[in-house]
Amino acid sequence: MTQRAELYRRLPRQEDDAWWLELARASPDGRVLELGAGTGRLTWALLAGGARVVAVDHDAAMLHALGDAHAGSDLEVVEADVAALPDGPRVGLVALPASLLNELPDAAARRSALAGAARRCRPEGRVALHLLSPWWLVGLSGTSSGRLLPADGTAPVEVTIEAGSFEPWTARRRATLTYAFADGAVLVDDLDAAVVTPGELDAAITAAGLELVAVYGSIPPAPIGPDDVAWHLLLKPADRPSSGASARRTRRA
Repeated sequence: MTQRAELYRRLPRQEDDAWWLELARASPDGRVLELGAGTGRLTWALLAGGARVVAVDHDAAMLHALGDAHAGSDLEVVEADVAALPDGPRVGLVALPASLLNELPDAAARRSALAGAARRCRPEGRVALHLLSPWWLVGLSGTSSGRLLPADGTAPVEVTIEAGSFEPWTARRRATLTYAFADGAVLVDDLDAAVVTPGELDAAITAAGLELVAVYGSIPPAPIGPDDVAWHLLLKPADRPSSGASARRTRRA
C-alpha cells in the first residue's frame, strides 16, 4: 500500500461527514455515486448509514483496498478517470468529496467531471462537492499547523503544512502536509491543488446543466467564513422547459 493510501485509510471521520451522511439519507433512491473514493474513508460511513454506493477512482490499488475492506457490502467499485466518467444508471446523490476538483489537472478536466456528475444524477437528485477555498490556497505561505478533529472525540491528528510554490499561469499551489497521529505514526502527503475561482466554478456548473442550491463553509450548514480552508457546494440539475413548452415558444417566435 502506498503512503497516500495508508494515510487515507487512517484519516478519521470528521465533522463535515455528517453533511454527506444527511445528503445520502435524503437521496431519493438511497444510492450514492462517490467520485474519487480513494480507500473509502467516507465510503464506509455512507455504507454504515444504509446507502448503496458506487465508488469510482482511477487508482487500482486504492480501489482494491476499498473492495477488500467492504467485501459483501452493498458496494460497487469502478476504476475510471472521473474526468471521463463512464455511462451508467443515474443515482440520487453524486458526491465529489476530498477536494476532488482541486486535484484535477486543468479547467477542462473539472468541467468534464461536473458534466459527468450531472449526467449520472437523477432529475430530482443532488450533486455535492468539497472544494479547497481559493483564498486559502492563494494566501498559504511559510509553515502553518492545524488539527483534524475526529467526529467521535478521539485524539486529534496534528497537521503541519509547508507551503511550496505557487504557479500563477496554471494557478496551482503546491505544499507538503505532515500528519502526526496519536499512536506516533507520521505520514506525509504532497498537495498539488488548483485554485478554482467562483467565476470558473459558476461557468462550469452552468455548462454542466446544473444550478447552485447552497454554499457552505468548512462545516455545513455554517456559511462561508474568511478563515475557512474548504467550501461545500450543493447543486441540482437545472430546470429545463418541456419539449412542448419549447415548441410553443418556437412557434410564437
